[in-house]
Amino acid sequence: MKTENKIAKLKQKLSRYPILRFIMGCPYPSPSWDRKVKLMVEKIGTEALILDLGSGSRRRAKGIVNLEIMPMPNVDVVGDGHRLPFKDKVFDAIILEAVLEHVGDPKAVVSEVYRVLIPGGLVYAGVPFIQGYHASPEDYQRYTVWGLERLFSDFHKIESGSCVGPTSALHWVFREYVGILLSFGNIWLYKLVSLLVGWITFPLVYLDIILMHNKNSHSIASAVFFIGKK
Repeated sequence: MKTENKIAKLKQKLSRYPILRFIMGCPYPSPSWDRKVKLMVEKIGTEALILDLGSGSRRRAKGIVNLEIMPMPNVDVVGDGHRLPFKDKVFDAIILEAVLEHVGDPKAVVSEVYRVLIPGGLVYAGVPFIQGYHASPEDYQRYTVWGLERLFSDFHKIESGSCVGPTSALHWVFREYVGILLSFGNIWLYKLVSLLVGWITFPLVYLDIILMHNKNSHSIASAVFFIGKK
């Protein structure tokens, strides 16, 4: 566990640099999800107040408030999603991408999201379903589409489904499997082999361009999403 914590801390430090974050992450494409978020930001306008909760160092658009649990580039507010440092009913929309798997009490975070959204405010949440363990700094849970809908049951559902496809799920499990198989118990070697295998076989992931149009893709999707209104 101590070694895994060291790896998580190293990844957090390296993630501050865009190129290194890209190389070490094997970033799985989610074009339909990215498009949905981008259209939402454009539609509600620059006058709206949008929170990117767990933003990392990415700035989605000018004017969006970025919140992270620790200081890093492009972070506007350092805070904890379990107790957001904002008044009630202040945000027009909140984005939660790859966040809820890392929090100890997701229900409390969703409750906080509900609290700080204005009536009629939007939530855009994307979470993993079939993915390997990835501490940042911890990793606690996974969700089916139905599990995610239940978590956001206080919201009116607009849309839900898969946002990272089945091939990405298969690819993640395969590269981690080969990493474990060839690492002989050494976690550093496991992570290195997994990363190398991931990049060598990465072109296969683009099969998801086809599979994402299949209505059953959520059954073994790498990640799923929920869009709702307060």
